[in-house]
Amino acid sequence: MDQLSFISEALVQTIQQDTANRDNRCSSNTLEMLRLLASLDVPKELLACMLEMAEFSIHHVRYLAGPLVLHRSLWGDVVPKWLKAACVQDRFDLILAEYEQEQVGDYATPSEVLAYMMPASFEAPMHRDYSELYIWAGNEVMRKHNKLPEGADNFYDLIGVHRIEFKTVKTEFHDLSRSIRQSVVKHAAQQGWGKRRNRAKGEVIAIDSVQTTDQSEQVSLF
Repeated sequence: MDQLSFISEALVQTIQQDTANRDNRCSSNTLEMLRLLASLDVPKELLACMLEMAEFSIHHVRYLAGPLVLHRSLWGDVVPKWLKAACVQDRFDLILAEYEQEQVGDYATPSEVLAYMMPASFEAPMHRDYSELYIWAGNEVMRKHNKLPEGADNFYDLIGVHRIEFKTVKTEFHDLSRSIRQSVVKHAAQQGWGKRRNRAKGEVIAIDSVQTTDQSEQVSLF
């Protein structure tokens, strides 16, 4: 694919050699290289291949490569393109943060929670607890990704509601984001991600053959 041609074999070998020389841990330079690739809107499937070559956990590879999970609904196409891109970027940021802390987390990101709930919000009024979670996630995501109107400090003032503290929606966020992350990883495993773990050391994955997709997965988590 032409869009992948800027990922050179030399870059791939640099990541593999760096991992081999550091007891399977990436250097800060390699992590910054991965962050740079993510900022260039490299497809998540290619980024997942890079994580696999850097010997991230199978869970992290699958979490990044897996589909965007949306509430099963006829309104699935209402999720804007910028939010889908934010979900990938936020997943990648979370994975790198967990990697640096030598952890594998349980929860998805606020952007994924927002994207999942958006189609449901068009179908019927939500229970108050989930309505507050939806508004809280909206504020978090819009602030992080600069989607608020110029001069606006938060989403709450724009829609005229009280500020929502995370502790108020913590239980709902943990329940929903855990289910989302588990579903993403499960679908990625079914697609075959993580099965190259036993490849020979030094083998270079043919990244030009990586298939990329922008499709989402509609599921019911309840």
